[in-house]
Amino acid sequence: MTQTPSDLVANAGIATISIDDAKALHGQDGVVFLDVREPAELAGGKVAGAVAIPRGVLEWQTEALEGAKTVVVYCAAGGRAALAGATLKSLGFADVRNAGGFKDWVEAGGKVE
Repeated sequence: MTQTPSDLVANAGIATISIDDAKALHGQDGVVFLDVREPAELAGGKVAGAVAIPRGVLEWQTEALEGAKTVVVYCAAGGRAALAGATLKSLGFADVRNAGGFKDWVEAGGKVE
């Protein structure tokens, strides 16, 4: 049976965390925030200190995440973050969490740059 993109996101197996939980992790030692949006989407800003790697090239650019104890992934709405998180898990990153969308971060008063 063929899966839809929504099925893939729902079955990614990545813990989804609230923006409040993400804000509590922000700035902690060993925690890396990962923005998987496309470069044009970054014009509106990103989470302060986040590493930006577009979802389409993530598998080839994970060196920026080496040493991270926890990777908090986000995108515009959470779908790409879930898929990116599943990819990171398959590449050996143990603690990966989906924080959803950048808009939610901004609306909750998260630090941006």
